[in-house]
Amino acid sequence: MLAEWLMENASPVIRYRTLSELIHAGDKKILNDTMHEVLALPQTQKRLGLLSGLNYNDTHGSPSKFLENVLPMLNDFGLYYGMDAFNNATKRVMEISNIVLDKSYDKLVAYPFLLRSKFAMNGLMDYAVERVHTIYDFTRHMDFDIYDDAANHNGVPKNFQDRPIIKPAIAYDTVSCGINIKVPLIYDIVLCSAIYDCVPPGTQAKINNIIEYIISPEYDVVVCGYGILPAPQKRYYLMGWDCKKPFNDGDGFSNENIHRLILYSNFPTAVESTWFQNAVDYLTQYRTERGTYLFPKEYLPEKDCNWVLGARMSLAENRRVKQWAEVESTFYMSKLLAAVK
Repeated sequence: MLAEWLMENASPVIRYRTLSELIHAGDKKILNDTMHEVLALPQTQKRLGLLSGLNYNDTHGSPSKFLENVLPMLNDFGLYYGMDAFNNATKRVMEISNIVLDKSYDKLVAYPFLLRSKFAMNGLMDYAVERVHTIYDFTRHMDFDIYDDAANHNGVPKNFQDRPIIKPAIAYDTVSCGINIKVPLIYDIVLCSAIYDCVPPGTQAKINNIIEYIISPEYDVVVCGYGILPAPQKRYYLMGWDCKKPFNDGDGFSNENIHRLILYSNFPTAVESTWFQNAVDYLTQYRTERGTYLFPKEYLPEKDCNWVLGARMSLAENRRVKQWAEVESTFYMSKLLAAVK
């Protein structure tokens, strides 16, 4: 049994997550003892320190210190709001949420991770449901014609001229002229995965439609990162990250690889799709003779880049030890196999 092998060979992080997510152990003493081991790790203490030291403008960015990275990095170690060690490090998060997150784009980035971290904050769920409704109102039409004629726009910077221009109506509110992006961003998939089991069937159905939009073949032609947004005074901005599938038959995995597949495993619509089933089947080629899994190391990157791009896959295994990749691969594959059962 893979779970037993992980319990014998893995670090405290994977052992804790195996107990809580794969075995669903009910013995609170074992869970608490293993979490104490997780908290004793230098990597955990470093991440908690980053969380307690957040600056007011550290919402969106690549380094570990930014909210969009440090929160899910702690979640990946099994820590969530409600645990004393996590709560003790969140004073600055609460201050930032109350003071800074009044801008639309800040909310687009930060709120999914506050929800994923299980913060009990007023307005989070209301925002999430409203965001789902906004995206659904667009995706339900299965409209993939999202780009404008470049001839309609002047003064595009040279470094942007090879990128398509997104129709303004898709990104701005026609009444307030504020940002109101109607196509799903990868941050929205984090948001939807965090609330899926907590919302009524009607909202779940809308999330299912959003996932159907993303995994449809027509969505594959969307440019990576979507493109650029026109703004007043002939300014242009990169809009943000798309939600494209990390695998297509015959093409192998993209840079987001296992990370994004794990993210989509939270949605029945995705798991039941031929695409997802084929992706998991593709990964079975990495099964070892003893039944564990060993992915190519490029599937398990750990670098100082955005968590949503699958750059932070380490689960505190010692990467100087030969077996680290087998342990992490086996854990991630166990999660995927559990999803398809």
